[in-house]
Amino acid sequence: MTIDVNVKATNEDFLDEIDEIIEDTMVQIFFLQPEDEAALEKAKEDAEEYTALFYTAPIALGEQSDTKCVGYRVSSADELRASSIADKPLFVDETALDDALRSLLIERGDQGVILNATQAHDDLEQFFVAIGPSNVGAFDHEVLAGLSMDKIMLQSGFPEHGFDEIFPAVKTISDAMFRPEHSIIARATKHALALAGLKK
Repeated sequence: MTIDVNVKATNEDFLDEIDEIIEDTMVQIFFLQPEDEAALEKAKEDAEEYTALFYTAPIALGEQSDTKCVGYRVSSADELRASSIADKPLFVDETALDDALRSLLIERGDQGVILNATQAHDDLEQFFVAIGPSNVGAFDHEVLAGLSMDKIMLQSGFPEHGFDEIFPAVKTISDAMFRPEHSIIARATKHALALAGLKK
């Protein structure tokens, strides 16, 4: 099983073919990443209909989430400070990770995932880095080689990239680490399940 932690948006083709995608790609759980209220409502509707779909909620809209919410999306330090919600992991796109937000995350000791990562973010010890077809090429070979398998989650960035494109990215990581691809996938899946509260 593989978990895709960064599905930017669904479309009708994806929803119509979800069973075939699961069968063909081994990606069996998808985390949707809505960025506004309208997208959140659609993600909630999709997740209610399809057991394989879960979602994050923008933290400012966290009160509107339900049991299929696996975490909160954070885009600034001010946004995080303004929220009293603290019961789920945080998902942060690397482009939003400025010095203020980085310092606050370290100070608070939050757990979560850096989406679209281009570096290891070793200072954010409680955060995984999501790697996939859109960003694996941004990592130097030496950085990938030194990255712990306990730091990695997998992402597609769908609809820009297909779910099967996750696996060439895993091969790139595997070649750098000299670790089997299935081990990287299994470890990434285990951590995603645990972080999202889907498996104890």
